[in-house]
Amino acid sequence: MVDKTIFPKCDQCGDVGCKLRSPGKFPRCPTNVSEHTLDEIKQRYQDEDINKIMQAGAETERGTLRMIDGVMTPIRPRIAEIMAFANSMGWHKLGVAFCLATRDEAIRLIRVLEENDFEVHSVICRAFAMTKGDVGIPDKNCLMSPLETVCNPVYQAELLNEAETDLNIVVGLCVGHDMLFNKYSKAYTTTLMVKDRMTANNPVAPLYSTFFKGILSKKK
Repeated sequence: MVDKTIFPKCDQCGDVGCKLRSPGKFPRCPTNVSEHTLDEIKQRYQDEDINKIMQAGAETERGTLRMIDGVMTPIRPRIAEIMAFANSMGWHKLGVAFCLATRDEAIRLIRVLEENDFEVHSVICRAFAMTKGDVGIPDKNCLMSPLETVCNPVYQAELLNEAETDLNIVVGLCVGHDMLFNKYSKAYTTTLMVKDRMTANNPVAPLYSTFFKGILSKKK
């Protein structure tokens, strides 16, 4: 019987046994804290759609890395990975949901996709020009006023649903708005870019900076 009060904590595992096909040594390993069995999970991947995605993902990964002088080296960027994956899946019609703040990046992406013979449908976050007041956002949470326009991720998703896109690509949607877009998108969604205004859109940079050290020092 699994103790349901114990949850996985993979970050505390010292040997990453799952990589070497020997999981379970660490008490809070996922192998030890769930009633799901390996056979059950393996069976789920036999679903035709899921298995097709897993196969395409493996093919894409294989084409992204190459052994050079004994070192596994990346040889193509995320944009190329997404296109290779879409081609592997037979997906031709792509949607791009982007933020006003990342419009330039979205335009560049769309040009690349179209040059590679994809049909692209794009929707900016300010579609409908809805205001913050329209959705009941209080004055204290408005940068300027309730009359300023607000992102509209639900409508972005619905427009791309109507276009019957095969795959949607998120470019710079705000935290929260990206969640709503993913929730309402009927097509599978992948993220090309995460907006981070302070780090030139490199959101993990603070983990390697004084920000990270400062957070740790507060715990002492």
